[in-house]
Amino acid sequence: PMMKQGSITLKEASKKFYSKHDKKEINKYILPVRDACNFLGELANSKRYKDLELLNYEYNVTFDMQFGALCVKMPDKTMYVSFEGTDNYVSGWKEDFMMSYKFPTNAQIEAVNYLNKVVGLFSHKVYVGGHSKGGNLAVIASMYCKRRVFKKIVNVYSNDAPGVRVNQLVSKQYSRMSKKLIQFVPRESFVGMLLYHQDNYVVVDSYKKFLMQHNALNWMVEDDHFVKCELSEFSKKVEKALLSWLKRYNDQEREEFVNILFSVLSKAEVDDLTTIKQAKISSILKILKEMKNINKEHRNILIKGFMLLYNEWMVKENEK
Repeated sequence: PMMKQGSITLKEASKKFYSKHDKKEINKYILPVRDACNFLGELANSKRYKDLELLNYEYNVTFDMQFGALCVKMPDKTMYVSFEGTDNYVSGWKEDFMMSYKFPTNAQIEAVNYLNKVVGLFSHKVYVGGHSKGGNLAVIASMYCKRRVFKKIVNVYSNDAPGVRVNQLVSKQYSRMSKKLIQFVPRESFVGMLLYHQDNYVVVDSYKKFLMQHNALNWMVEDDHFVKCELSEFSKKVEKALLSWLKRYNDQEREEFVNILFSVLSKAEVDDLTTIKQAKISSILKILKEMKNINKEHRNILIKGFMLLYNEWMVKENEK
């Protein structure tokens, strides 16, 4: 249900969903969406989750924004405000990278407004969180929400999400919010290494390799907790390279670079995470060399980035 239009239990929502979408249709979805649809059924059949109430759904997509959020009411009447992340398509990832040169983004503005609206409707304690871009939105919304709203927030969860720009990291709002912040990243995190963040994140092991670790359904759980581990050397290299890039270029140069990067991925027909493995590195490099509008420095950065990703993938494949 939309804002102020009542609620529905997770079990009821699952039943309605499966009445409209059969297994044959679901099996045609891209992998993370298919996993999520199947996981919904598991949650609906579990004693712990089936009676959770879902409400205040909001979804808004424009040419430069994808925003989604909903609330989950717990049995003790506390509320979890959940912000949607990017989907599996590379085009959706562009918003993550836009955060490197633009603040606030349209989705971040929507997130602040949403949190102020929904928490204003309740007098109970609130948890705020999200995965990928949704984790960033949870952080920003909690930083810039109204004071009376912030007082109700117990914890803010950032699950393998981009960090924030340096101006936000050193702000009073971030310092206040960080006392409630809990960050999770998988062992081979990529998205979670974007932008600036505190280093006190919890590193979680995963059943999968490389970019597939971004999917939280692949994180390892033992009893009532995540299986912890150390951040991989690959993620440390990515973090170091990204921070170096942020310090070296201004906002205008970052915007130019991001537009070039996603133009290259588009022309290389890399549409989603699952196609990165099949993408021919030779075709990507050919496109890079033939694009006359790319200056030499940006071209070299892109080539090194693609080679880092490709070589890391090949190492993981050989380990199997």
